[in-house]
Amino acid sequence: MHLTILNQRKIKSIDMNTIPRGYTITPKVKYLRTKDGKKRTNLVELTNKRRGIKKLFGNEEYAIKYIATLEAQKVEAKALNVSGYQHVKGVVSAHKDAIASVELSEIVNG
Repeated sequence: MHLTILNQRKIKSIDMNTIPRGYTITPKVKYLRTKDGKKRTNLVELTNKRRGIKKLFGNEEYAIKYIATLEAQKVEAKALNVSGYQHVKGVVSAHKDAIASVELSEIVNG
């Protein structure tokens, strides 16, 4: 699924398959006050209902970087929560999450 953002200068396309499940990025047009008065500004809204996140960003790259940091923090918290001898499935899933967070950060950093 692709989401197209129409900008005054160029057309941008967000590949929604690169974003983890549960997050949605939607383009928004807001009128922000500047020194010259109110100015029409294209923003991107990131939402996640489970986590209660609803934030505005200047462009989709910043939103994707924010998602990557949230996912990395989730994986770190899960890894720190592992203590002692755990069931093999739990260790394997934590390892897969750690690998996925590294791949996600590589995609974001390009």
